[in-house]
Amino acid sequence: MDKAIFTYHEKNNKSFILYGLLDENRKYKDFQLFPADDSIVNDIYVARVGRILKGINGAFVNISPKQSCYISLNDLSDPVYVNKKSKKPGIHEGDEILVQIVKDAIKTKEPVASTKLCIFGDHMIISTTDTSLGVSGKINRLRANEIKKVLDSVCKMHEAENFGVVVRTSAASIPDEQLIADFKKTYSIFNAIMEKSAHSLVYTKLYQSSKDYIMKLKSLDMTGIENVVTDQKELYDNIYSYMSDSAISNRLKLYDDSAISLSSLYGIRSIMENLTSRMVWLKSGANIIIEQLETLTFIDVNTSGSRSLKSNSIFSVNAEAAKEAAKQLKLRNISGMIIIDFINMKNPEEKNELIKILKEEIKKDCVTCTFIDITKLGLVELTRKKRYRSLKEIIYST
Repeated sequence: MDKAIFTYHEKNNKSFILYGLLDENRKYKDFQLFPADDSIVNDIYVARVGRILKGINGAFVNISPKQSCYISLNDLSDPVYVNKKSKKPGIHEGDEILVQIVKDAIKTKEPVASTKLCIFGDHMIISTTDTSLGVSGKINRLRANEIKKVLDSVCKMHEAENFGVVVRTSAASIPDEQLIADFKKTYSIFNAIMEKSAHSLVYTKLYQSSKDYIMKLKSLDMTGIENVVTDQKELYDNIYSYMSDSAISNRLKLYDDSAISLSSLYGIRSIMENLTSRMVWLKSGANIIIEQLETLTFIDVNTSGSRSLKSNSIFSVNAEAAKEAAKQLKLRNISGMIIIDFINMKNPEEKNELIKILKEEIKKDCVTCTFIDITKLGLVELTRKKRYRSLKEIIYST
């Protein structure tokens, strides 16, 4: 079974909370850094609409007298109004609305906000994005239908109250009673925010989200995780507060072996070097070069140092590179357009087999990664949905 670890880590003179998910062979399956400083992501505020700039399809809203946030006009549709200053339809400067922070400030860029509100429960999300009742596609159809029937009995009001529910993968194996309790708890938070907003002044913070690493823990399917381990008492206490009322609380372990540190035990220094390096070596002696730009990532497969390359070994190197590329995209949280330049192969059957392998590897990703096409020059095009900031963005942002 897998093991989840949480610890503090220093990089570039900044402190982070490190999360890793390792399989039974201590190979990393998932990885993420969270800034140790407090984040405002997922917090909900009563904001005042400032400048509306249709030329850049955006606007600025203020969540405090000194803090403005960027918001796309696409995310300003159907806002929850607290105080509609303008009598004209639609959003206007001076209107007071509810916004949720979706991205922290990066360098000179303001935080990013949205009027689409989400409250995260342990196994579900209540959202104002739509009014549907949805279940993760990774839950088998029979169990998904059972979950819908269970929730239908307690959340019939979701359409009338303009919210929807999305049940996450972790709900697949929990008892129905726990699922209902999770909905009631999450809905009570959502309902309290809506009721309080009607009487709140501008700049009021209506909701403070759980810390980023707790949100990550909530998103995990615990059925395949044997232990959650940390060597930091503060992290242990925070995680215990989240896990204490569940049947999995006994899986939390505080690591305190003085003979070997948790960092050494789980190769944290090695994985950090691997994931921040431009070059990644393959077992064959070949390597891949990862050039991560702002909107495009280019991965080049090189034969340098590999054994003599006959036709079948070219295919083997490409197949190895495809698996490693898919792994690196996931562990580095790379999103957007991705181009992979494999070693040229003339055999059409080998090309088709390589694409099949690549598709199988990206299918394992919990974030949607899509194969697009192969260009006439033999370049493979992928896209990967942005769910988190990339490792590079987190480490090098100030």
